[in-house]
Amino acid sequence: MASKNLAIREDVYRKLSEAKKEGESFSDAIDRLLEKRGDLLSHWGVLSDSKHMVEIERSIRDTRKRAVVRLR
Repeated sequence: MASKNLAIREDVYRKLSEAKKEGESFSDAIDRLLEKRGDLLSHWGVLSDSKHMVEIERSIRDTRKRAVVRLR
């Protein structure tokens, strides 16, 4: 299998090294961490029947209003 060299910052290297499991290569660790991200579409609509949805929507509207005010 072909390989590539990557340049990463020292702080990112430390984080990756800490996330790497014992005996796991950096390639395997990166692959595992990227797979964790998952597919957002599988979560689509999960809150549509939530009793908290009204409060979530209100919070989003309020946050957006404050963001617009800061931009002016």
